[in-house]
Parts: sequence; C-alpha cells; structure tokens
Amino acid sequence: MPKNKDIPDKSIEERARFDIIRYASCWEDADVLLKALNVKEGGAYLSIASAGDNSLSLLSRSPSLVLAIDINPVQLACIEIRKVAFQKLSYDELLTFLGVNGAGDKGAFYQWLRNDLSQDARAFWDRHPDLIDKGIIHVGKFENYFGLFRKRILPLIHSRRDVERLLSIHDAAERTTFYNTTWNTFRWKLLFKIFFSRAMMGKLGRDPEFFKYVETDVASRIFKRAEYALTILPTDANPYLEYILTGNFRSSLPFYLRRENFDKIRNNMDKLVIFKGNLREAFQRNQSTKFDGFNLSDIFEYMSYNQYEQEIRNILDYARPGARLVYWNMLADRKQIGGLEGKIKFLDQEASELFKYDKAFFYKALIIGEAI
Repeated sequence: MPKNKDIPDKSIEERARFDIIRYASCWEDADVLLKALNVKEGGAYLSIASAGDNSLSLLSRSPSLVLAIDINPVQLACIEIRKVAFQKLSYDELLTFLGVNGAGDKGAFYQWLRNDLSQDARAFWDRHPDLIDKGIIHVGKFENYFGLFRKRILPLIHSRRDVERLLSIHDAAERTTFYNTTWNTFRWKLLFKIFFSRAMMGKLGRDPEFFKYVETDVASRIFKRAEYALTILPTDANPYLEYILTGNFRSSLPFYLRRENFDKIRNNMDKLVIFKGNLREAFQRNQSTKFDGFNLSDIFEYMSYNQYEQEIRNILDYARPGARLVYWNMLADRKQIGGLEGKIKFLDQEASELFKYDKAFFYKALIIGEAI
C-alpha cells in the first residue's frame, strides 16, 4: 500500500486546470480496451470521454448506451464535435476535418457542423477558429508536448532517415538489432530521460498535480516501456508511436478512424450520451442504470488511495454481475482494495496477456476488474 495513502483528500477538480484541451486524442489503445471490456451488443457502458476516440470506438459494438463523462467541458467539446462530424461528413471528409489529411478547408466544414453543436461546445469552437484550422487532433497540451519532442529533441538524436527506418521494420529481430545498434544511443537515453522527466512532463505535457500520488522515477519507467514498443511491438503498425515521431497518423490509424469502423460508429451515434461531471454525479443522474462495463482511462492516477477505493465501491453499486472495470496504471499503482472480496475479482492473467499488445506504450499496467 502506498505510504502516501493518508495524504488529505482533495479532488483533482480543485487542484488542476480544466479549461484547456489537455488531450486532443485518446492515448489508450482502443483495440485493447474493446477486448478488455468484452463489449456486448446491447450493453450499457460508462466511458471517460477525454477527446472522445475510445467512447466512439465502443459504439462499433452496437451497445444500447455509451455514457461519455468528463469533468472538463473543453474535453466534452472535443467529443461533441467528433460526434457531429461522424454524423454529417463522409469518411474522407472526416479525416480532413480532424487533421489526419492535410488538405481541405476545415473552417468551411466547421461552419456546416456548428449549428448541430450544443451552445457550450459551439461557443468554445467559435472562439478558437485557429484550433479548427490546425485540425482538432493536433491541438491538445499533450500533443503539443510530443510536438516539442519531435521538433526540438528528436532531430538532435536521429535523422529523419532513421525515424522512417524504425517505422518501417516489420520483423521483430531486425527491429531489436536496429534499436541496439542505431537507435539506443547515449544521446537518446540522456535526452529522453530529461524530456520525459516528472518536472518536464508536469510543466509541458500533463499537469504537476497529476503526479501528486506518483512514487517512482517517471522517466525511467517511461523509457522502459518505450524500449518495449520500439523492439517487441510492431513499429510499422503503431499509430501512437507514428504520431509521436511524425506528427500525424499516416499508415496507421487508431480504431475509431479506420475506414472499416466508420459506418458502425455512425450508425450507433444515437446511443452516445455526453455528460459533464464526475463519476458520482453521473451515477446520481442515471440511478436506474446498471452498466455492463466501465472505461476508466487512467483517472485513478490523480486520486489518493482512499479516493480510489471509494470510487471503486461506488462503481460496483452500478455494475451488473460480470461487468468489467478497465483502467490503466501509468505511474501510480491502483489495484489492491480491502474489504471487497466477493464483490470484485481482478483478471490478472487476461490483463497481462492483453497488455503485451498495448500499442499506447507509456502505461505500466492494464487492470481488468470484474464485478461478482
């Protein structure tokens, strides 16, 4: 049990800003998420909204409800504009509007979409035409952080040719050889660990408050996972790695943007409900709903252990038997819960096996709990 369990509880809403786009894309692998949740047709699911990617991905399985929640109204503006874009644009137009394809008048697309947005979402995007013009998948604080790494740090370490070579190697043995002989230089190790340190990531990427309950060496932990992604995982089919190193999704796309999933998501868009608030507020507003699964992103990273345990107990009150709770640990360990034997079991073997294929590589663990 972490020694800082007794830190006085104060919600993340009171400790960090929530009036900016922190994440313009979701940085959890939806392919892993859908398998971990074991999403069923006709099921009801609660999903942390973030930018909306993974909540939309759940729609591909024809649920009866996806309740996408977030405490940040700006993040809800991100999922809402994606929702309307899926409903009104063709597949190729969608990719252009979001910023995957560079060409096209994104402002003109927005003018077509804006009247279908809620008043709050429309007011936000009306104030930020510059974000629309850049493509909304590129305008989060976290994406800007990766942009600094790509533009300022990476060129000091590797040439564009080396980057393209890394992203083209399909064979694992060849990847490992390339990593050991060409990529993993002293400069790579040094600058990576400086840029992805707690101080730099807190200042430029996330928020210092998101690290309040972290008791590990941030840079070393992320470096180890990056090494796994660059050697064991296929680098030629990893949209998250491709975005970090090139600034866009090129040959690989996250689940919700793949052509084969477009119609499935669009046809189920009426099942998406967007809600501003935290978990407790969402449950209070939907007291008659029992859920078949919960996509909880990495929200427990930002909580004390006391808060984490309380949230899990509250979630289980709204879970059907067999409902799955899926979340990631990035730096803080959130799993052991006392007094809940007979109410939840953790599927460690399944989670460990799925985690081997997790393309969003900065997390250290995938957790799957199942309500009993």
